Amino acid sequence: MKTGVIGIGAIAQVHLSVLEKMGADVVAICDIETEKCRKANEKFGMSARVYSNYTEMLDKEALDVVHVCTPHYLHAQMICQALKRNINVLCEKPLAISYDQLDMIEAAVNASKAQLGVCFQTRYGVPAEFARKFFDGKKITSAVANLTWQRDAAYYASGDWRGKYATEGGGVMINQAIHSLDILQWMCGMPKSVIAHISNNSLRDVIEVEDTAYGLFEFDGGNFIINATNAAKYSYPVSFSFHADGDTLDICSDNIIVNGKLLVGKDGTPVIGKEVWGTGHTKLITDFYSKIASGEKFPIDFAEASKSIKLILAMYRSNGEKVNI
Repeated sequence: MKTGVIGIGAIAQVHLSVLEKMGADVVAICDIETEKCRKANEKFGMSARVYSNYTEMLDKEALDVVHVCTPHYLHAQMICQALKRNINVLCEKPLAISYDQLDMIEAAVNASKAQLGVCFQTRYGVPAEFARKFFDGKKITSAVANLTWQRDAAYYASGDWRGKYATEGGGVMINQAIHSLDILQWMCGMPKSVIAHISNNSLRDVIEVEDTAYGLFEFDGGNFIINATNAAKYSYPVSFSFHADGDTLDICSDNIIVNGKLLVGKDGTPVIGKEVWGTGHTKLITDFYSKIASGEKFPIDFAEASKSIKLILAMYRSNGEKVNI
């Protein structure tokens, strides 16, 4: 399969590292700063053709797969342009930043012969896979996720799209905690309503989006809670807790605690990229290519990836009031 990558920033380095290890045929890469493309070719030993215009790349190259690794606000239009050409798309989170973008992508998916996959790589980690199997056939009635990370002014200054609703779509929820929220709904099911509070406590003169969020989601027979902030001075491990049928499972990083007994899950997969991104990208990207090759359906498609966006947009609408999802 012939592969193209749009956006050669930080997360693209992870994708390209995985593709290199897979022996994928990366034939074209695109970024408005073409120097990034030159450096990527050199770093990963590629001879991919370089583009500064992504539609030109999509038109000129006979691509089977394109990876979308651009700022959030660009995801929807790039997904749709690729699907319009029947090119399979693997997009970084978030899938979209508005209801209108979700509608646009859904129409493109329905009209295309190609597949769309979204990077929720946390699902491919050992703890999430263990929890999914452990609670198979059980009804989870309570769950909570906690994310306490550090994102300072320098982080937001690293890209002019960061920290703005129009281009990032939000703050800690849509950028960092979206993975935790995805795991909660994947395990518990899609909730019916939410009461949420968001605030900007540490960077009021720097960003317009939230640095802290709380959401109480209700579903049939239970609820789940998410607490998220990037106002800390240090990034701590993300944690989850689940309860069902008398069993409690706690996850902190790779540590799994079942009913008070510590289990440690390690799969030996090397970490690529930031520690906080984990090793799930390797499994996810490999699975996406496997599904494309076999003609099977990739599990994290539009329908699945749109759930977390709908939950986050409902949180942003809530302002302390109960809203339906």
